[in-house]
Amino acid sequence: MIDPGTELMQREILVARRLARLFRIERSGHLRRRPAETARRLIDRRGRLIEELAQLEERRRSLAPWVPDELDLTMGALAQEVERGEQRCLEFLAELGARLRRLRGEGTATGLRNGGDGRLLGCS
Repeated sequence: MIDPGTELMQREILVARRLARLFRIERSGHLRRRPAETARRLIDRRGRLIEELAQLEERRRSLAPWVPDELDLTMGALAQEVERGEQRCLEFLAELGARLRRLRGEGTATGLRNGGDGRLLGCS
């Protein structure tokens, strides 16, 4: 029979791996290619898994305060996926900001203007 601490640790590893997979799916752009409802369900699932992982960690630490190597490696992989996902979000926000500035007419002037009202025709 498996002791409760080991069982919690195994469940924690499984949940962390599922979370890493969901972050990887989002970072790779697969969520944007899915219907909005499907993407929303996956994002909601990710939220539930984060809550579950926090609860599992708290319960496991109350039984066994040490962190086994396999769990440490799994949590490290999850942290990496989260950091990569955050970086991709920041890049995406920068792209959106640049696109919005161009649409507003901000940016480097190309020198092309409408002859009638002097309105700037293009920015780079």
